[in-house]
Amino acid sequence: MIKLSLDRDGDNPLYVQIREEIRKQIDQRQLSVGDKLPTVSQFAKEIGVTQATIRRAYEDLIKEGLLGSHVGRGTFVCDPSRSLSPKPVKETSGVSRNMNLVDSEFLLAARRLRMGIAKNLDDLMILAQRPGLISFTSGIPDPAFIEEGVLQRLALDALKNGQMPYQGYGENLGMFELRKEIARRYSEPGCKITPDQVLITNGSQQGVSVLAQAALESGQRVICETPCYMGIPRAFGAIGHWVESVPRDKDGPIPERLYRLGDNRQTLFYTCPELHNPMGTDISSSRQKVIVDWAQENRAIIIADQIFHDIRFEESSPTSFLSELGPEQTVVIGSLSKSYMCGLRVGWMISSQERIQSIVSLKRAMDISSPPLMQGIALSLLKSGIYDDHLVKVRQYYQERCATLLDALKKYMPEGITWTEPKGGFHMWLDLPKGYSSIVLFLLAIEKGVAIAPGPTMDVDHRFVNGFRLSYAPLSLKEIREGVELLSAAVVKLLKESPSEPGLSGLGDF
Repeated sequence: MIKLSLDRDGDNPLYVQIREEIRKQIDQRQLSVGDKLPTVSQFAKEIGVTQATIRRAYEDLIKEGLLGSHVGRGTFVCDPSRSLSPKPVKETSGVSRNMNLVDSEFLLAARRLRMGIAKNLDDLMILAQRPGLISFTSGIPDPAFIEEGVLQRLALDALKNGQMPYQGYGENLGMFELRKEIARRYSEPGCKITPDQVLITNGSQQGVSVLAQAALESGQRVICETPCYMGIPRAFGAIGHWVESVPRDKDGPIPERLYRLGDNRQTLFYTCPELHNPMGTDISSSRQKVIVDWAQENRAIIIADQIFHDIRFEESSPTSFLSELGPEQTVVIGSLSKSYMCGLRVGWMISSQERIQSIVSLKRAMDISSPPLMQGIALSLLKSGIYDDHLVKVRQYYQERCATLLDALKKYMPEGITWTEPKGGFHMWLDLPKGYSSIVLFLLAIEKGVAIAPGPTMDVDHRFVNGFRLSYAPLSLKEIREGVELLSAAVVKLLKESPSEPGLSGLGDF
């Protein structure tokens, strides 16, 4: 057994600490040429880390020539006289680079550029908080739909068997009965989900953070489709990832842009395949097939964000990646935040049992466990029928608002403006003609008394300058009609100027 001491609260990732300790023991001849190292699973169990952590440490040392791996035999120490310097990294994304250069110069400069633009855009969006504006920017459900006293009733129902289940930290994976109910709701013909394939999280955002940490330890690249909900790339960036981006249109990620990144590296690819935020559309079957084929060819894992899954206006929905690609290469994230109440903070991840088990320790390190009482309330909500009755009402409510918005756009918007037609959720995407900026429109609309979400605020590289999002969830029908009329007046004013280079163009493919 390799003896080592890990600083689990330190800044260095665990795989780095393990890698450096093995290197040190090889250098000091505590490990000799030909010595066999423990298997990944054995070593992970002995020191209490994930298998991905050990695998990443081994892979780095194998690349440096310090270790050698032989199928069927194991991992062995090689001749330590071989070069200890990192090997040049293969060209990716059109950039020739050495890993030290990427870490210390290239990525640092690029990250600062991204963050600087993002901060300025965030500061600009403060204007949307002015009182009296008709705001099409809200991404949360209408709180008016939460029946008065319902939380008290759900809490009492959860506590009817006594307080004992809620006095401890709870199960690592989350309450079994809640996982069982979620598994039932996500199972479909040919793809049965079991409770052991479900991990309860504090909203879907925590699920992304757990995946980000696991990906960092295993050296996986991260790709996000864009535009998207910016909480996703920011969660990966906060952990330390450089996030690659693949632009999408209303049908899904653009295939040729995806295949630019088809270099067989271990990859996580985030996509919102149904009722996309911000576009409101479903991925087409042909685009989904492209992603499935690409993932199979490149060992990629798809993170499928299905947070709007339950607020679809019609019955049919796209085939799940779980059934198309299998749970081994799919992670579905979801929550009650959009379909019921964001303050409940109950979400979930669904994947293979092996992956769920491999990341539960990372999740536990973040919060010990999701609050058991909140889980009990969520279980009562799902089992009592209250949730399903709620969905019937909100689907009708949001569909009416969507239809009103579409009618108002057709009535008031000048020629040349295009928009998507959502099949559910509460977001819609509009495009100005090329050469016009949604940032300028945002400022003109504020003057008119309306707030929108400009396209660059939903792209990690701040593109989609001529696009913008409208969200209709908490607005009355009167506010929607009035807001579109005012917005259209701002658009007319913008279009009086000749089209030009819009200025902000983001990082592009850099």
